Amino acid sequence: MSASTVLHEFIERQAKNRPRADALLFRGQTLSYAALQERVEKWASVLTQRGVKSGDAYGIVTRNSPEFVITFFALVRIGARAVPVNFLLKADEIAYIFSDASVVGVITQPPFLGAVLEARKQLPGLRDVVVTGDLPAGRQDRREDVLSFNQLLGGALPAPLPPRASDPEEIAMIIYTSGTTGKPKGAMLTHRNFIANVEQCLGRVALSNKDTFLCLLPMFHSFSWTVCVLIPLCLGSATVIIESIQPFGEVIKQILRHRVKIFVAVPPIYAALLRVPFWRPLKFINPLRLCIAGAAALPVPVHQAFEAKFGIPLMEGYGLTEASPVVCLNPEEKRVPGSIGKALPGIRLRIVDEAGQDVPPGGVGEICIQGENVMKGYYHQDQATRDAFLDEAHQWLRSGDLGHIDADGYVTISDRKKDLIIVKGLNVYPKEVEDVLLSHAAVQDAAVIGLQDETGDELILAYVTLKEGAQVDKQDLLKLCRKSLAPYKCPRDLEVRKELPKNTLGKVLKRALRNEAAAARRRA
Repeated sequence: MSASTVLHEFIERQAKNRPRADALLFRGQTLSYAALQERVEKWASVLTQRGVKSGDAYGIVTRNSPEFVITFFALVRIGARAVPVNFLLKADEIAYIFSDASVVGVITQPPFLGAVLEARKQLPGLRDVVVTGDLPAGRQDRREDVLSFNQLLGGALPAPLPPRASDPEEIAMIIYTSGTTGKPKGAMLTHRNFIANVEQCLGRVALSNKDTFLCLLPMFHSFSWTVCVLIPLCLGSATVIIESIQPFGEVIKQILRHRVKIFVAVPPIYAALLRVPFWRPLKFINPLRLCIAGAAALPVPVHQAFEAKFGIPLMEGYGLTEASPVVCLNPEEKRVPGSIGKALPGIRLRIVDEAGQDVPPGGVGEICIQGENVMKGYYHQDQATRDAFLDEAHQWLRSGDLGHIDADGYVTISDRKKDLIIVKGLNVYPKEVEDVLLSHAAVQDAAVIGLQDETGDELILAYVTLKEGAQVDKQDLLKLCRKSLAPYKCPRDLEVRKELPKNTLGKVLKRALRNEAAAARRRA
């Protein structure tokens, strides 16, 4: 168990007990726990001098990097909260999240600086924009516009820090998840939420500080943040940070070079690995001892083929951002393909019907979750928070997924209650895409669905009807999506129809569209 009550104690404890141990490995450079703690304290001092205080929200728009980790722990050290966002988001999407969270500053990287500065035009409360690495050409002298992380950290003068944040109920991170209304909601996750989930995971999986982790999935995703960052820091393990999955050959080199033992990825990555030629003697030099899949359903054929090819246990799990996020995981000693495993220690599950009543044992219903890992609520959205829980006491979180529990405690997902598409582990709510399509003057109605492929990933397909007498080329509509939405939210294909299937109340029957698309795919 962690013996910590607040998250920054993870690094503080390791820096005291194992100061020279490797903490983060990135681009050939290594940060020890002592060096990481020193940078966290120094950056916390800089942020304090820049006016960031307890309760403030601070944005992070970066790829995986030590600066992401340093910024998060510096913020929670002074009682502030991190607001990480997907670096693929467009300026308007970033602006909405930062406005909703009242973000006072942001750290970003040169490739995403343009979108951040464009978003800043809509954010009068955003005081500081900090960029890692070298300042872009033409901005070196415009210090009031963009600040350099390296210069701020290197030129920081010693200054007293406020007392260490010590309240486990303090919000550590607000992660925005796509909403059924089309606008994302900020899930408030506390120190206690994250620490509880770390302890729950360690209660299921045997891990130690001798295990080196690979952080391949983006840190802004709760699955990656808890499993690939917080767990190793709690253990005192080393984490190899990977910026990008491409080229994948470089990822494999990092695994071999640093003797990585724990590999965490989404199902499409495991499916892609099945297509990679595998020299059998590599089994004898492969350092990996455990693989974990999450963020989307792992197809049974992929699961079985991966274990047969590589001889490494692949443990499928399940979770959601609002639960910090891991809820279930297959035990290493008895993995059941097609199941998300058992609830982690310290987590209770209920399966309920539409009325919120428990279904008979083995029956299908909505999965509801109770545990210290469950979020505090949605940021200043009281009604959305009430809707997210089964009870008035906000003890039982509704997952939005339908499933059942067998006699041995293994959980199987049957269907989604929520209208949700998962693309490479990232959530996409159709309404957000539909709203963009409906903004076109020619479009009368729009429906967006997800169609799962053999890798477990989903393809986004869109269907529209046009207003009487209107004409539009589908490429123009796809271009509109690309202009307004992050790339992973854009439809793979779009079809213009005379009408969409609807029920007697005029609601589009998306299941009929999914069935039709699946049948067409099988025939192709």
